[in-house]
Amino acid sequence: MKLINKFIPLLLFFLLSSCASFVDANKPNPLYDDICNNFKFLYFCDDIPYVEIIEIYNKETIDSEDIECDLTNKEEQIEKKNNENIELSYQDKHFIYSSFKESCLQEIIEYKDKSYLKKYMFCCSFFNTTFSGQKSFAYFDVHKNNVIIGLGTGEFSYLTYSELEKDLLNVYHIPSNFNEVVVNEEIYEPGWFSVKDILIHGDTLLVSYTKEKDDNCYNTSIIKADFNYEYLSFSEFFSPEECINTNNKPSFSGHSSGGKLLITLNNNYLLTTGEFLSREKAQDKTSNLGKTILIDTNGKKINNASIGHRNPQGLVYSGVKTNYLLTEHGPLGGDEINVIDISKENVNYGWPLSSYGDHYGNIKIEGAPLYKSHSIYGFEEPVYFFNPSIGISSIDRSKDKNTFFVASLNNRKLYKIGFNDDLTKPIFIQQYPVRERIRDIFFIKELGLHILSLEDTPYIAILKEN
Repeated sequence: MKLINKFIPLLLFFLLSSCASFVDANKPNPLYDDICNNFKFLYFCDDIPYVEIIEIYNKETIDSEDIECDLTNKEEQIEKKNNENIELSYQDKHFIYSSFKESCLQEIIEYKDKSYLKKYMFCCSFFNTTFSGQKSFAYFDVHKNNVIIGLGTGEFSYLTYSELEKDLLNVYHIPSNFNEVVVNEEIYEPGWFSVKDILIHGDTLLVSYTKEKDDNCYNTSIIKADFNYEYLSFSEFFSPEECINTNNKPSFSGHSSGGKLLITLNNNYLLTTGEFLSREKAQDKTSNLGKTILIDTNGKKINNASIGHRNPQGLVYSGVKTNYLLTEHGPLGGDEINVIDISKENVNYGWPLSSYGDHYGNIKIEGAPLYKSHSIYGFEEPVYFFNPSIGISSIDRSKDKNTFFVASLNNRKLYKIGFNDDLTKPIFIQQYPVRERIRDIFFIKELGLHILSLEDTPYIAILKEN
């Protein structure tokens, strides 16, 4: 009996800790965190307010022998055209072929709501081991019925719309001068430095990336090219004078760079920037770091739409007035979804003064108290936050009004979140397990499909909502 009594407190602690962790990970309400509610979860699993949990019910691994992925015939056709001096299309010239193992449908995941996800191994002639769990894998945009793919290493390719429902994805390479314009070697090596996003505006391609402006001094910059399928000739578009010198910083994070790009309703560009762990820069209105920046089509900064950000990862138009939804990495906990009104200037979102997360190691950092409120201190509250963190990344629309998909890196899930009409609170959250780090999600409105870049494998995935 004495032995049992010794283990009872330990058992209770374990149950409470486990329960608290699970509830926090799925709670829709940041204040839903008291012990009573944690106990409540043990007995009333379905009583978590506002949240509908949808989990996987079927996973199908594709047998490659059942899929005709032999590209020999395609290769022979191209070779025959070459031998007969027939002018090749740009698709034929830049066709990327590999074995079925590397380019075919690998897995199908079906969900309870009848949505499904198809995963394709993405491996091509220019792919290497650079994407070893750190470097951003790929970002997407569309141009004339093609999906444009920008890899973290500055390689570009595309898929045609007609390919997306097939079991084999033919990928077409687009050559460029990227490696002549972007000279910092870290872009092409394993590590955090990479392309951060791509944006097609008309016939212009914009690419954000981590730039080494001076020796060991970095910022987030943009290059551009007239978009075509034969050759991309890049030149500098937007590059702030300010940069963070790693030699002068005891702490520096190359992946805390932001870099999301978006075109606004009035044809300006929005660029998110991180603070590279120079936390004080986020509150400095004269700095370009820790901001959402409005830039005109000539590459001139207009103003800071918002300040007080840590590492903003995703950006999408909300469909409501001049409001945009922004996803942002918190510290240890406190990943945020914020509503940004770009008609205003220097709206403050609190970092590093306010956050619902904590510093790694639970240490104290001067100038970064991480108050557990935003509004009390005059800052904008997030419309939603995740604590524990999910490793929040991209955000894009769902097919439904006021509903969005939020991607995660650490949790390897998609979160479908529905908001009320004025975007002040979430109404429901659905979880879709993907089992891969999700870097980017892009909604192809014309097809009603979402394309995702998955980093563990790497895969390209196609999501079809029911």
